[in-house]
Amino acid sequence: MYEAYYMSKRGVNMRKISIILIGLVAVLSSGCATYSGNSMVDANDPWQSVNRPVFAVNDAFDTALFKPLAKGYNAVTPEPIRNGVTNFFNNLNEIDNAINNLFQGKPEGFAVSVGRLAINSTIGIGGIVDVASHMGLQHSPEDLGQTFGYLGAGSGPYIVLPLLGSSSVRDVPGRVLSMYLNPLAWLDDISFRNIMVGINAVDARSNLLAKEEIASEISDDKYTLYKDAFLEQREFEISDGNLSDSDLTSDIEE
Repeated sequence: MYEAYYMSKRGVNMRKISIILIGLVAVLSSGCATYSGNSMVDANDPWQSVNRPVFAVNDAFDTALFKPLAKGYNAVTPEPIRNGVTNFFNNLNEIDNAINNLFQGKPEGFAVSVGRLAINSTIGIGGIVDVASHMGLQHSPEDLGQTFGYLGAGSGPYIVLPLLGSSSVRDVPGRVLSMYLNPLAWLDDISFRNIMVGINAVDARSNLLAKEEIASEISDDKYTLYKDAFLEQREFEISDGNLSDSDLTSDIEE
């Protein structure tokens, strides 16, 4: 049972490369049509007049605070330690993953998430070492927004949340639920909890530095690039990578 599940995940990774490449082509080919009000992208972004200013504030805040912190973190923290920090926080999210796999009727995914949580929390020293991945149990994030999408709910309008960034109306409830399902929310020591949340934010931001450099070479319009990448990625995640060729090319053709 597990072998088939892991093979399917490897297939997802290969399709992920394809959708990223095609998604980038879609962004570049949209060009001025993005601003014409007639494009497919605008249909997903009716609140652009509000989203763009919020994005600009988020970007300024990121440039002034989070990006410098992330660069400093990368500079002074050895890669093995950074990997351990990322593994630790990924392990905390396995509770969310397990519950949403269950809601989506994916018993194999549920078993993998529970297995990863049990193995990494014990043998993996609290999740610092991703032992489960070496055993073939691959990390596969799931959230309530993906569950809603898997069950057929549309994404609704694209929305940029203050500080939190790209989202959709469908994904907002999932973000709230994920916060409460994360064990960090259960800590009574507020100071320690805030420190852990801060470390998580800086670590997550540091993992995006390399991708951001690539994105800056693709387009000068960060808002459109980030929006399109978010929407494409969410569709990919909801379908577990099982997108048809028509799904991958529909935006380009239109």
